[in-house]
Amino acid sequence: MLTALSTVAAGPHWHGGGFPFPVFPLVFLLVLLVAAVVFGALRRGSWRARSDARAVLADRFARGEVDAEEYRSRLSELSRK
Repeated sequence: MLTALSTVAAGPHWHGGGFPFPVFPLVFLLVLLVAAVVFGALRRGSWRARSDARAVLADRFARGEVDAEEYRSRLSELSRK
């Protein structure tokens, strides 16, 4: 009986022929981390672009290049995107 159990426990992957199980969760976590970093970087980039556009618009308004009505309409347009 002991021989039968040891044969079952020492299946084909226990003698150096298989992939170690603990690597799967680590690879999965690594993929999630990379995806989160890429998603965060892309999202942050679009936020910066809107923020920069608002800053340019505010500067143009402060210099008098656009009036208050145009400033408000363009700012509302930027807020919708």
